[in-house]
Amino acid sequence: MVDMKYAAIKVRRSLLPRELMAGVPMVGLLLILILSVFFLYVFSMYYMAIFIVLLYLFMRLLTARDQYMVDMFLKYILEKDVYIP
Repeated sequence: MVDMKYAAIKVRRSLLPRELMAGVPMVGLLLILILSVFFLYVFSMYYMAIFIVLLYLFMRLLTARDQYMVDMFLKYILEKDVYIP
């Protein structure tokens, strides 16, 4: 772990609050940005803007309780399933 100097006390990086952009982790914000560009500009589905706003509010709600919840959720969805025969 990397130690950081914080108020004359050494604090581990894992104990510091996470950097959020617009109240959402960077991974979530990047996902929202990609989806919005994809649906709004490529397919001209302007009604999907409502879905994108709802997705942002949902991610903001998840982040308010736990700052790592969005990352855990994405890791759970994207993780490859391993089936043992």
